Amino acid sequence: MDTPESEHRPRHLRAGPRPIPIPRRMSSVMRDAADSVDRWMLRRAATRHAAVAPEAADPPEEPPVSADLLDLLRHLGVALISSGETTNQVQRILDDLARRYDATEVHFFVLPTGVFVRVQDSRGSAVDLLEASVDTLRLDQIAALYHLLDEIKRKLPPPARATADLEKILTSKPPTPVWLKLLGNVVLTIGLGLMLNPGAPALLGYVVIGLVVQTLIILAERMPLLSTGLPVLAGCAATVLAFGFPHALGGGHPSQLLVPGVAGLLPGAALTNGSIELATGSMVAGASRTMYGLNKLFLLAFGILIGLQLLGPQPPEPNTVAYQLGWWAPVLGVLLIGLGYSWRSSAPPNSVPWLLLVLYVAAGAQKVGVLLGGGLLGSFLGGLVAVPAAYLVQRKRNAPPTQVAFLPAFWMLVPGGIGLTGISQLVTKSDPNGLHVLVETTLTVAAIALGVLVGSGVSNKRPPRIAPMLDQWLPPVTGKTVPQNGKHAEAARHAAETAQRAARQANRAARTAQRSAEEQRSAAEEQDSGTRSNGASENDGS
Repeated sequence: MDTPESEHRPRHLRAGPRPIPIPRRMSSVMRDAADSVDRWMLRRAATRHAAVAPEAADPPEEPPVSADLLDLLRHLGVALISSGETTNQVQRILDDLARRYDATEVHFFVLPTGVFVRVQDSRGSAVDLLEASVDTLRLDQIAALYHLLDEIKRKLPPPARATADLEKILTSKPPTPVWLKLLGNVVLTIGLGLMLNPGAPALLGYVVIGLVVQTLIILAERMPLLSTGLPVLAGCAATVLAFGFPHALGGGHPSQLLVPGVAGLLPGAALTNGSIELATGSMVAGASRTMYGLNKLFLLAFGILIGLQLLGPQPPEPNTVAYQLGWWAPVLGVLLIGLGYSWRSSAPPNSVPWLLLVLYVAAGAQKVGVLLGGGLLGSFLGGLVAVPAAYLVQRKRNAPPTQVAFLPAFWMLVPGGIGLTGISQLVTKSDPNGLHVLVETTLTVAAIALGVLVGSGVSNKRPPRIAPMLDQWLPPVTGKTVPQNGKHAEAARHAAETAQRAARQANRAARTAQRSAEEQRSAAEEQDSGTRSNGASENDGS
């Protein structure tokens, strides 16, 4: 049996697996080394990312002022604007509330149409805005608003809860029924008519025009389109009724019915507050408020002009008024103004006697001023006395806030009524030389504004003290401590602010130290991982 030839060959010459070429073996080694280097680079990149990640993912610092507190302050500012406060007073109230909540980084800029809030700290500043409405709150809402402010100052409740309470006040339904509002405006119109023109034949005209105008106001609250042209429509309706039925409604003097009939639309508060703001340096707020009031006056005058053109030429009015009522008519008029305004504006029931007290004090001061020096002095004294009287009333038990007691007296001074009278005279009598009427209107508004401004300063001013002035003028006494009034409170406030700043700096230092420790720990981990990667790559290469 023949054997294969390969079996007779030596073992080293027999056929077997061919050896791997050296170039291919070198290529495989280089490929493994490259893979090891890639893995090491990936691990190093991951280590570096892990070292940077804690600093990048560090949670943001807490804002210096909470969002709930900012929301509360913005809504309170808008509510105070709607209550009839001047922008300067609103800013003072908001600054005081911010200090009570230890929010010293908040600054306010108040306008009649909105409140700007700026929060500033070491990282920069942020500005927020909340728009305000031109509508005025009811008296019950104003009273509840100021009671809420007093509660916030005493207890410092959580801002979210205070904001919820404020929202309930602003969205509350009117407690006064519609028929009582109609009756209130009729009584208000009669009272103002008895103060300005106490003629018996005009009483029926006051009732009719007051009822029609208040009906238009109620309809405008439900129809936004009608509210835009309400001054024009009300002025036209009052003119058509007064001049269309001069003897039946006005006793032959229809012009006497115009101002009392549209008294609810007169911009007396806007004009006087605008004058106060201009006098105190708030030029933007004062100018915008004054222009708003003047624009509303001219819209009323435009409505009067339309009514006269619809009726055609009118005969001249007689110079004398028949059946004038006695001295008691203005006294009764003040009472009717207080009752009508409280019904029309939903005043709290326990505030009506106090409103009447402030009304009679302001009316008496105005009457004394008229007797002593004329209408301008009377307007000044009326505004001067009304504010301190309202502040004194506020101190009594169960008395309304100052703003609630002051608003009816403020409205009774009727600076817008004098302006509308002047403009209506220019329109109805076509007097080309009637510039003196507008000048007198401007001076009257300025007199009332100056009286209110001085009265507010007298009410808020603390009695002068002699000791602080002597401390400033005389040299210090050696070896004796001279007490200084108010210094302890100022020092306590300064110490509290210093402690707050120190606490914030300590928190920043703690966060900085924590970040430094994390960076050192990440660097150590990176170094260890790099050492392990180098050892692994050397093993792979071998």
